[in-house]
Amino acid sequence: MAEASSISAEEAYCAVLWATRKRNLCEHKSTSFSYSSIYHVFALHQGGVGHLYHWFICPNWRRTMVNLLSKAAIVGAAVVAILYQFVFRTLLFDVLGYGRKVWSIKDFNNVKCEKIDELGLEGCEDMWLHEKTGYLYMACSDTRSRRQWLPAINHLNASGRGLTDRIAVLDTRGEGRLASRIHWLDMENFSGNNGDGTINLHGLDIRPDKHTNILRILAINHRPPIDPITGELLDAAKVGANSTIEQFMTKAGSTTMRHVRTYVDEVIKTPNRVAWVNEDAFVFSNDNSAKVGSARRRMVLVGGGSVGYCRRNRCNIAHSSGFKFPNGLVAGRDGLIYVPSTLRNEVHVFSLEQNHSLKKLHTIKVPFPIDNLSVDAKGDIYAAAFPRLYMWMRATKKPFEINPPSAVLKITRGNNGYKGPSRKAHSETWDDGDYTVEIVMEDDGSVLPGSTIAVHDAATGKMYLGGSMSPFITICENV
Repeated sequence: MAEASSISAEEAYCAVLWATRKRNLCEHKSTSFSYSSIYHVFALHQGGVGHLYHWFICPNWRRTMVNLLSKAAIVGAAVVAILYQFVFRTLLFDVLGYGRKVWSIKDFNNVKCEKIDELGLEGCEDMWLHEKTGYLYMACSDTRSRRQWLPAINHLNASGRGLTDRIAVLDTRGEGRLASRIHWLDMENFSGNNGDGTINLHGLDIRPDKHTNILRILAINHRPPIDPITGELLDAAKVGANSTIEQFMTKAGSTTMRHVRTYVDEVIKTPNRVAWVNEDAFVFSNDNSAKVGSARRRMVLVGGGSVGYCRRNRCNIAHSSGFKFPNGLVAGRDGLIYVPSTLRNEVHVFSLEQNHSLKKLHTIKVPFPIDNLSVDAKGDIYAAAFPRLYMWMRATKKPFEINPPSAVLKITRGNNGYKGPSRKAHSETWDDGDYTVEIVMEDDGSVLPGSTIAVHDAATGKMYLGGSMSPFITICENV
């Protein structure tokens, strides 16, 4: 490398210009530069760094670099401005909720709510109401273990997963204290995760038989990844969860449920919520396109996730475009499939086609990110929403210290009046002509449980709310 130091700074600069066919910029009289000279110029790792200094103080080089840097700065500023306007601004304020004003439940004079925190009803991510009897079925865990194991929010410490997850049943229309009206379903004919008899619950859906009290239950089970040879836990942070969809059967009011089948398929990748569409078929949401890794992290910016369809032993992807965290989907009483895209503040409306794909019909704009949807006896859709999603995300790490704001939205079919993007009709209602979105209640975290599900009983007017990370549930009623 000694030869490199024998080349002057001017020669080195001109050698670069000569090699890049910009000889007219070179003021050096000599034209005897060779490829070996260029090689010496770039052999800087031993004593050659000094040449870089000379290049940068050379007038022509300095002018060229200033022009390039100026252009790069202009382009960079334009890119940042575009990203802020169309990506980061929407993400920060509309989705995450920074700077958003949140109302207290006290501002809703027609609503009275009560925390229920003494019945062991913790981490109740999802609920379903049997309209005929008033039995409320809840997929519950415990808040401490949810901090360790909830793959949907990247809690992937499988060794800390809950060992007592189960479905609770509350008789909402019975007499006496709530404690006397609650029981838990014991699982029969279910070996559990790797034979341990446990289940790790997330979303669920139940289909009642039209003529009997038989209920068919579908439940997301986030099994931990296990080495099939040694039986040891694998690192879920590297391979993700080994999630399945479990089917059970029970009767309304029973204390047991019998396992029927486990759905395992490569398209059941990151299941979040499931919804029956007929007696032997269902759809489910994959909230992300990847279980772990950079592809999963990119979803926040570029989108991802899908909706799958299963019938008996076959599953397929029904729709996989336009989503950003497809979440708690539901089958409406109108036969359509409603899928909240949480990080877009949208609900996508689909019809199920004969080839088991979904055809998109409409997009409902909503004011807040939505988790799970539910349908009441009238056909109205209720949505658990996050006015300040960033606070809910913080609460997933400190659920006993942070009570995030919650809201409940009501989505109803419109009268085909106004056409176009959803617009704000008045302070708490949005209307696009096909659908109307109304804020039913909102809370700053004092009463509502960081809600991931809101279920409305049309017969009594009561609302039941649970949260995947919350140490309590809430019951609200009109006054």
